[in-house]
Amino acid sequence: MFIDKKFYYELEEFLKLGLKAIYTTKNFGDVKKEEDRNKINSILNIKDKKIYSGFQTHSSNIVVIDEETIIYSEDTDGFITKRDDVVIFTKYADCLPIYIYDTENGAFGCVHSGWVGSFENIGLKAIEMMIKEFNSKIKNIVVAFGVGISLENYEVSEEFYLKFKRKFNEKLLEKVFLKKENKYYFDNQQFNYNLMKESGVQEKNIITNNLCTYRDNFHSYRREKEDSGRNGAYIFVDKNRKKWYNNLLIKCTLIISKQGALRGCLVLRSVEEITKIRRN
Repeated sequence: MFIDKKFYYELEEFLKLGLKAIYTTKNFGDVKKEEDRNKINSILNIKDKKIYSGFQTHSSNIVVIDEETIIYSEDTDGFITKRDDVVIFTKYADCLPIYIYDTENGAFGCVHSGWVGSFENIGLKAIEMMIKEFNSKIKNIVVAFGVGISLENYEVSEEFYLKFKRKFNEKLLEKVFLKKENKYYFDNQQFNYNLMKESGVQEKNIITNNLCTYRDNFHSYRREKEDSGRNGAYIFVDKNRKKWYNNLLIKCTLIISKQGALRGCLVLRSVEEITKIRRN
């Protein structure tokens, strides 16, 4: 569930897991503008982190952020990482943000999924890359959808509908299209929800919302055309989680120095279990 913070919405479920997943509103401004980006960086208190973004082209290209990755990537619509010092930043004006988190190993990511990205399964590709790069397991993956355009405001052509019907089975297209008065409407969030369930993500681990960029207080290309600004999606590790964990490690180190290695091993094992409980 999104919590309304006036300038942005924040995912409550991710916050409980020690991760910040943010989506900005029109009240905040336009993330295309540097001055507005600087403002949100200050509001979110992320100036000391490295902010990674890219030139989005409605591709299915995803970058793995490691120590060698440059902060701006060309032709890129998604990022995944395990680094605590990273902020992943992507831009939207009706397309769907997909936030992804591995509750076991701490890997996270976000992809920009317009209809082209959805057609090319960019969300599933990000999960597959997390499995390959970070040894993630599908049972530990939590997926949350940011704010995109809703079904009732996303009119598409018959050819658009047929394009999806030719590629995907009926189960994946269940509740995805609405035909009304000879017009077709597309539910991008529902389609990605179906994809995630089909791929093995547990239903309880898929977070949806009823917000709409066209109807609600967000930038929308469909509504504003060329004058449209951009909403920003941000995902990063909560400083409080890192502080809590570091303090716990310090206490363990003191116990090890005072009570010996055997006692220290038992304490460290307890720390691992506590960390899992806190994330889950």
